[in-house]
Amino acid sequence: MSAALAHQQAQASQQTIDLPNQAYMLPQSVPMWPPAWWTWLIVAAIFLFIIGLLVICYRRHKKRTYRREALSSITQKTNDLSDKDCILLCHELIRRCLISEGKTETAALPSKTLFETLDKAMPEKRQFTPLGSDFINGPYKRQIELTINQRNAMIKNTCYWIRKHHA
Repeated sequence: MSAALAHQQAQASQQTIDLPNQAYMLPQSVPMWPPAWWTWLIVAAIFLFIIGLLVICYRRHKKRTYRREALSSITQKTNDLSDKDCILLCHELIRRCLISEGKTETAALPSKTLFETLDKAMPEKRQFTPLGSDFINGPYKRQIELTINQRNAMIKNTCYWIRKHHA
């Protein structure tokens, strides 16, 4: 009996089903490619946006090269310098950063006025005036002795200003 049932199932699978209205022609399936014409506009806009973003990032990276050079200079040189030379280096790097940003008038100010001006845009914790007169008037004094904490605070504040300034 099972052989007869299997034979009957094989015959049923070989027979095709006759559908009514065979005279109608059905269209072929709609392909997914090529997409609609406006899809190319969207792809082009996205592509141009990405290129524009990359160009802006590259220009910003290139424009801020002076910051990276100043930070590497201050981290490499401060260990070997005396206290007075370290203060001179901090003053020099701050003024050079201002000149690189095109703020030559600000860079030409006397030290006391310069640091008062810079402190207006800095958070209270990172301002230069709390470092004392040794930092502000240090280049004009003959002999300066800084504590390790004063020296580290001076270097940290200078590095912070170099990274964060918007001259």
